[in-house]
Amino acid sequence: MSDLDKKKFKGAVDATEVEIPADLPDTEEIEGSDRKVFGWKALLILVICVGMAAYHLYTAGFGLIVGTRQHLFIHLILGLVLVYLIFPRKKGLSQQTIVWYDFLLAGVALVVGLFVMYSQTSPAILSGRMDMIHMIAGVIMILLIIEATRRVVGKPLLIIALCFIAYYFFGNLLPPPFSHSRANFDTFIYEMMYTSTGILGTPLSVSANYVFIFVMFGAILEATGAGKMFIDLALRMVGHYRGGPAKAAVVGSGFMGSISGSSVANAVTTGTFTIPLMKKVGFKPQVAGGIEVASSSSGQLLPPVMGAAAFLMIEYTPYSYAQIMVSALIPAVLTYIAILWMVHIESVKNDIRGLDKSTLVPAKRSLLQQGYLIIPILALVYFVLVGNTVFNAAFFSIVMLLTVAVFAHRLRERFGAGLLIAAVLAGISYLMHVLLGWHIEISIMIAIGIFVCIFFVLFQKRYKIESAPVKFGVRELVVSFEMSARKSLTVVTACATAGILIGVINLTGLSGKLPTIIVGFAGDNLLLALFFTFIACLIVGLGLPTTATYVILAAMVAPALIEMNVPIMAAHLFVLYYGVLADDTPPVNLPAYAISGIAKADPIITGVQGFKYDTGALLLPFIFATNTIILLLPENAGLYAWYEIVWAIFTALIGILVFVTVIQRYLFTNYRWYEWIIALTSSLVFIHASVYTDLLGIGLFVLLIVINKMRKKRQDQQADPGQVVTA
Repeated sequence: MSDLDKKKFKGAVDATEVEIPADLPDTEEIEGSDRKVFGWKALLILVICVGMAAYHLYTAGFGLIVGTRQHLFIHLILGLVLVYLIFPRKKGLSQQTIVWYDFLLAGVALVVGLFVMYSQTSPAILSGRMDMIHMIAGVIMILLIIEATRRVVGKPLLIIALCFIAYYFFGNLLPPPFSHSRANFDTFIYEMMYTSTGILGTPLSVSANYVFIFVMFGAILEATGAGKMFIDLALRMVGHYRGGPAKAAVVGSGFMGSISGSSVANAVTTGTFTIPLMKKVGFKPQVAGGIEVASSSSGQLLPPVMGAAAFLMIEYTPYSYAQIMVSALIPAVLTYIAILWMVHIESVKNDIRGLDKSTLVPAKRSLLQQGYLIIPILALVYFVLVGNTVFNAAFFSIVMLLTVAVFAHRLRERFGAGLLIAAVLAGISYLMHVLLGWHIEISIMIAIGIFVCIFFVLFQKRYKIESAPVKFGVRELVVSFEMSARKSLTVVTACATAGILIGVINLTGLSGKLPTIIVGFAGDNLLLALFFTFIACLIVGLGLPTTATYVILAAMVAPALIEMNVPIMAAHLFVLYYGVLADDTPPVNLPAYAISGIAKADPIITGVQGFKYDTGALLLPFIFATNTIILLLPENAGLYAWYEIVWAIFTALIGILVFVTVIQRYLFTNYRWYEWIIALTSSLVFIHASVYTDLLGIGLFVLLIVINKMRKKRQDQQADPGQVVTA
């Protein structure tokens, strides 16, 4: 987090009197870099970051200026250069400068990367052969990518990548069916660096074409202070209920996480406000941190933006992003309900109250101050749903976001001058449409943004509400561009390395063998295959970002589920959900390390609590994999009546609520062993899609409510014999 961001946080404290920690953690430090540079070196990094962001913004709106592979190389080269300038060889060095060998590595990445990029169209490469210089350059690039991944993502992905490379070269030593005899050094380098089979494959393409522009959208929105608005609205909605600040953390993090695309950035942004409040009303530091971790990480499941892995689904499935959003919506909402229910039970167990409603910022004030920031999010959803390309939708939404962010204050301060400048800008954009063929949507977004600003300014003056605390100008734009590039580095390096993994899987034929192996091992038992996949997700995802976990499992495991007649969307969402859960698995849990500094709690214990609060919906993927009604798949259109869809959602919800009580071992009072067994049985039977099992599960839950409620009454009567207890 930059100094500018910290000032924004500290200047945005409202009537709730949130104590903002003096030592807010830096997002870039949490994600692997504690190097702090100043002067011309800092300016160099800033220029490269802004250039990278500007390039991606232009290509999202106006198309590529180079070939497809050259575009991917520009994305990769800029990412590698920034990694070696920003990330030291290991954490804890606290460097105040960029050491000479990192300058050297950044220079090598630039020079060799450009050579390989221009070599893509050389006659030798196009004919399927390499000269010695091409091979050497390819080897250097692979080594640079692997080292950059180690610095940014960590050792787990490095180890997995080395294991896959070893499998390629020594797979002939393994017994069938894992053995292969396709190892060839020349082929490996050629396929990895000069074709779309390896590093230039689907993962890097998704990073360059989809992920970066949405990371930029989230970074600009964050720079406007939207996180504070979301938290204020969430506090107003639920802050006065039991455990209100924790529930507000869940709701606010859901809002922010649905468009940020980064669980770490989301955790730091919202946790700065919510964690002190949670501790203030009685939550333990590690519990407060764990709730924020679970809430922030699950934002990767929530439309409209979701996380980087969701964009990979566009390439790995035949569905549009709009359909992925629709299918993910109900499971994502159920996931957040599970976290809210978990928080509620925790609050009841420990008698944690909410905040005084009179101390909370009125919703009208928050909406009139910064409600205009919601309009670009709605525009994003609209453009995706009507069929625009994903990157065009993001670009148009960014145009509107920048318009409202800039003119909301300008019109309030100097209405006449601001309106004149806005009109000129709208006129220029329309002229560019007429003369140069710019998208007409650019002019429309600017015009709508200006109208929205006028509307809000007039209402602010009418109700005497001051402008939002954060002004947006050139400095904030530069900061958001810089943060866009910094936040993208994890995805860039992870996707490049994931390309190596996918390349090995395809070159060795492992992609065709694994589904058969898994299906044979599961014995055609779908639940057993789902369970094996669940375990694989947790193991593979231990220490990996969700993106890398999804890429590996989407290529190796999801085809096995599809072969067992699980619909494609359900199979890939199954992998995605447990990939997100694995991202919260200690000991490698980046959001937990981010939050622990604010919560003043041990990061490992905070990670364990985050994992606990994320497991409320642990069985949900099993439910939608065996009963796809709640995914609203296009192939199911017309097959189910509305009441069947409602019933499927209702029973999934009941199953989740019961399973949360299993984890908490509490409903109205602490469970006894037989109550816990009834609750577990009730939650498990909902996995099977049948009216009879649904009724059995509901019946067991009703029985559990009656038994536990009666025992709670007896406990209250014994505690106070003269008290009359009513249900």
